[in-house]
Amino acid sequence: MYMFDVETLGVESTAVILSAAILYFEEGDDYDTLLKKALFVKFDSKYQIEHLKRTVDPDTLKWWSNIHPSIRELSFVPQPSDMHPTEGIDKIKQYVKQYGPNVVWARGSLDQMVIDSLCTKLDTDKIVPYNNWRDVRTGVEILCSTAKNGYCDVNHPTFGRHNVIKHHPVHDCALDAMMLLYGV
Repeated sequence: MYMFDVETLGVESTAVILSAAILYFEEGDDYDTLLKKALFVKFDSKYQIEHLKRTVDPDTLKWWSNIHPSIRELSFVPQPSDMHPTEGIDKIKQYVKQYGPNVVWARGSLDQMVIDSLCTKLDTDKIVPYNNWRDVRTGVEILCSTAKNGYCDVNHPTFGRHNVIKHHPVHDCALDAMMLLYGV
């Protein structure tokens, strides 16, 4: 199975995608293994705005101003190494091809909507078919009777929630995978 997460400049399907992470996970994986297996892609946001007419929401920009500076720099601050959207999508597709077809979990529907919308705008195939997507919040709440808002405790001897870096797409993916694998 895969876990997927994006950081965006809005909550509409047309929002600029700042960064994305995807990781393949399976029973037996621990948090450190998941972090190492993940793929992180940083997209060129300026290109998306100028050439693809992707949107920016002022409230989301304000939200980013309150995020820890290291996380803001990771996803929000443009870098010379940012990937052209086509290159980033291709890199994600190559990662999926490496592990083969499977379901993709994401926290809600925004991640699927924005990545599919970007693929459509680029006139390229989606990273996975529409019906391969699943909502991690629903999965967690079905698996864990004490889950709240799609989160639960993780019962794994090497996991400590204090190691999770909030709003870092790779860490967000790893936490969600751990909850599906070892949630209580």
